Amino acid sequence: MLARWSRVDTSVAAIVQEMYVCGVSTRKVERVASRLGISSLSSSEVSSLCSDLDAEVAEFRRRDLSGTPCCYLWLDATYMSCRVGSSVVSQGVVTAIGLGADGRKHFLGCDVVDTESEDSWAAFLGGLRERGLAGVRLVVSDSHAGLVAAVSRLFQGCAWQRCVTHLQRNLQSACSGRPEDSKAAVRDLVHAAVYQDDPDLARCVWAEAAPWVASVSARAGEVFEQAEDSALAFTAFPRAHWAKLRTNNVQERANREIKRRYRVVQSFPSRESMLRLTCASLMETEGQWSQQRVFSEASAAEGFAEPAGRPAPTEGRRRALGRRAREIVDEIVERRGLKKE
Repeated sequence: MLARWSRVDTSVAAIVQEMYVCGVSTRKVERVASRLGISSLSSSEVSSLCSDLDAEVAEFRRRDLSGTPCCYLWLDATYMSCRVGSSVVSQGVVTAIGLGADGRKHFLGCDVVDTESEDSWAAFLGGLRERGLAGVRLVVSDSHAGLVAAVSRLFQGCAWQRCVTHLQRNLQSACSGRPEDSKAAVRDLVHAAVYQDDPDLARCVWAEAAPWVASVSARAGEVFEQAEDSALAFTAFPRAHWAKLRTNNVQERANREIKRRYRVVQSFPSRESMLRLTCASLMETEGQWSQQRVFSEASAAEGFAEPAGRPAPTEGRRRALGRRAREIVDEIVERRGLKKE
């Protein structure tokens, strides 16, 4: 039960590591230990015990992905403070989540970068490819230029879905200084387009809304027009999967769990400690995911299949879609008490 020259029971070490992964600070662990009658467990000793997680973290980051083909890939970065040299600076933790053929989510990788440049994202994604990641048909992320460029370079032929939630935030920023009703209408127009059940109608609503968005803000109109293909990329995939593909919520939820633990730490003493806690958190979350399926295996298999082509709408259907799109846009604009330009 006791390691040589050790004054801490191995079961206590396991408890300490578990508390650390769950987001309990080393000082709080020290106080808990003292209540258990362990008076010699200092915060530095807690950190030393937790360093034993490094081997598991390294294995987690190096594991072979060739047996885990993924049709969908969610990418994101979240920033935390970390000591580098003699300064405390902001560092980005980049993570990748994939949907496997088993219908479950999997954490595929995690790394710390200085900035979200194309080179840093390309190195991260290249590492996933070298470890055997294959089968990716769609990448979901925000529109960070470095990330998008790296995806197009490393996953040629793969579609890219721009997170609709991030797009709405970008449009709100572009409409800065405009009346709140106008900004709300722009947000509603995006929602109306991406939540249509008919892909053809979604594109008609987008086209009908574009001039009105441009009348609110020229900058917003440019963003809106350029985003059409990337915001509606999910419509080429199985309808049952759309709810998971419109946004990057899969990553946002994972980031919230990382940040919950980070709030206790406030600032990491090194990049290694940042990776240790982040990856330990991811491993715990993935353990929970192993008991849950996002889709059945049969449904997940549809994500790997080549999308069936849709026939071009007839002239009569195009006119009907145009009328319905105008009604949708007019209703949103009028509901906000505005006039359609």
